[in-house]
Amino acid sequence: MNLRATFIVVNLLSCLSVWSQTEDFPLVPDDMEVRVFAQEPLVRNPCAITFDSKGRLFVGMGPQYRRPKPETEGDKVFVLYDSDQDGVADGRKAFAEGLNNIQGMVWLGDQLWIANSPDLTVVRDLDGDDEADEYLRLYTDLGNIEHGLHGLNWAPDGKLYMSKGNSKGLNQAPDRIAPKAFRELWGMSAPEDVPDFPEPRLFTKTTYRNTFHDPNDDWGLNGGVLRCNPDGSDLEIVSRGMRNPWDIAFDSQFNWIGTDNDQNLGDKIFSPFYSANFGWGHPWSYDWLGDDHLPTAPSAGPLFEGSGTGVIFCDIESYPEHYRGVYLINDWLKREVYLYKPHWKGAWMRPLNESLGTLASAGKGRTMKASSGRRFDPVDIEFGPDQAIYISSWGRQYGASMRDGRMVNEGRIYKLWPKSLDMSATASSEPFASFSELSTSKLIKQLASHMPVRRADAQNALVKQGSQVVPYLKKALEKAEESSAIETWLLWTLGRIGLDDRSLDSFFQEQWQTTFNRRLQSLRIVAFQVKERHSNDFPAYAALGLREENARLRHESVLGLHQSKDNRWNKELVRLLALEDDRLVYYSAWQAMRDLFTVSQQKALLKNHQPSVRRAALLSLLEDDALSDPEIQEMTRDPDATSAFLAQKRLGGKAAPVIKGPAISLLTEEKASKEPGLQPEDDLSTFALELVRGLEAESGRDYEQASLRQGVPCLYRSSVSLASNSRATGGRNLYSRSQCGCGCWRRSWNAI
Repeated sequence: MNLRATFIVVNLLSCLSVWSQTEDFPLVPDDMEVRVFAQEPLVRNPCAITFDSKGRLFVGMGPQYRRPKPETEGDKVFVLYDSDQDGVADGRKAFAEGLNNIQGMVWLGDQLWIANSPDLTVVRDLDGDDEADEYLRLYTDLGNIEHGLHGLNWAPDGKLYMSKGNSKGLNQAPDRIAPKAFRELWGMSAPEDVPDFPEPRLFTKTTYRNTFHDPNDDWGLNGGVLRCNPDGSDLEIVSRGMRNPWDIAFDSQFNWIGTDNDQNLGDKIFSPFYSANFGWGHPWSYDWLGDDHLPTAPSAGPLFEGSGTGVIFCDIESYPEHYRGVYLINDWLKREVYLYKPHWKGAWMRPLNESLGTLASAGKGRTMKASSGRRFDPVDIEFGPDQAIYISSWGRQYGASMRDGRMVNEGRIYKLWPKSLDMSATASSEPFASFSELSTSKLIKQLASHMPVRRADAQNALVKQGSQVVPYLKKALEKAEESSAIETWLLWTLGRIGLDDRSLDSFFQEQWQTTFNRRLQSLRIVAFQVKERHSNDFPAYAALGLREENARLRHESVLGLHQSKDNRWNKELVRLLALEDDRLVYYSAWQAMRDLFTVSQQKALLKNHQPSVRRAALLSLLEDDALSDPEIQEMTRDPDATSAFLAQKRLGGKAAPVIKGPAISLLTEEKASKEPGLQPEDDLSTFALELVRGLEAESGRDYEQASLRQGVPCLYRSSVSLASNSRATGGRNLYSRSQCGCGCWRRSWNAI
């Protein structure tokens, strides 16, 4: 064969290879490019991904998902290298190892935060060799890997936000104790001597051991969104009433979006905010969608039949207009990436189009066991230093596939970008210098970065400098009106500095006379400052936001009052409730009433001449179970038809959410040792909790009650299985059972 023929054959083979790969790639719009950044053997079932401040991609993966045993090898975090800078990973190094299944990661400075239920672990490389030397178990006993801890995000207020499914911890003192906020989320109590924030444990690389929790479903009351300080303190629930929220993300104005894996009606898009209850495990009235259901917060978009995973917000200036101001939402089961353009219906976030657009797709969905066709099973999603969209793609099989003791699953990390984007320019435009070496002006510039770690690190560096950088921040703010993102981060940087510098109080009052976003952020910032200072002194100009024409500003004023616990403005809140017609504002206002008014004050409002005020007081009291049946019966005669309906519905019976596994109250060794025939180390989970009672089968067949031990009844199957049409006493609830996106069996009480 001559040289010319050889050249032709080589090029033909090359073209066939490219064609084969292209046919294997996800389908994308004509104005987008897609390439593989990494694939097996570098990555297998890659789940969580994140970039550090140097622009390096870290991947969490391993054999832990989906049925690990105590002896199962731990998951690892790998740093991927592109040594020849051709845009494709060609090497890797284990950065951290021995972890439980990794379902979320985020960088802050030199700390990598890892959601590896039942732990939240923080690791650091102390000597610069790309291997973590220090492992801090910040929280533990957070439940198993089914419906576990996800969605780690550092926000403009300097706090870590996280999403948590309804899997609950064992909570066995003294070693297996979750922080108080998690226990509250799951409906679990603890002895008085159990700390709200159990002491973290520090390990080295050689001494670290993960915490095992059996992966079988172990449900608590509900999941939710929580936040804490960088040291893990001041952990609190932001929103609750979720089943298995995976990822959450915020936009350029600090508004949140997330997805919650479905029961049997479709996955839900939600927008969490302080005090919101989205319905799962609600004390008396469950509704999955919640849009027309007053006792719970509404959804933020259409239900979709899939399994929502990673979420990010895109507002990169170099992207085409139709990709800006848009959330990108991964659907693992349908194998698609959706485009969600926010639109405001008063204070209620909804998509601009109820039919969501698609950025990438495999062309068809998958079964739980495996996928076929194009190799695209999207899980996590992030922006890289080159402004491309990076997506981790799970392998064909659902869980780990082992051969000869080795994991053999496939896996890919794709990157997508607009064809109009000059990748060579974006890759080299931003040097990744140490933040200690950056000037104030360069730090301020990094607040506009599309990379979360760069924004968070720059803000922390500026806050650390304190009042001396305030003039520079104010000057930058004068030029920031064209970008909501930089404006938001500048304002919050000033707000965090203002915790100590009270001269900035007047500055935020002045913002009330400026643009909408500045007013919005200022309301949030003053509420944040009041709460952090423990002053309970919400400023008058902010409280008067309750009278604003714009519903979003009224909503933020309500949330600010609620978080500050300032009850001096209760009359203004009653006035708002009498007039309010916005779905979100009214909901948040009666939620605020629960904390700002005493029970006797709320009961007095049941006699108010305004129907909407009586209704708000009723909703508030019912959520806290603060009314007797005769008091509720009296409200069934209320002239307001909606209030009467709500009271009548509540008289039909409280919900009976399924809580599985160990008891609601902690099982201490002392208590266990007193049980006849049981040893302290025995698993008491099957004995400790009465799950269901008072059931009647719709078929008329009988269920009998049996006891595993005296005094603790359980449900006994008599001639028929508990099916999806079994009816609870009173005819108010349906018991449903179906398989979810994570493969577990779901059970819930669905109110009619």
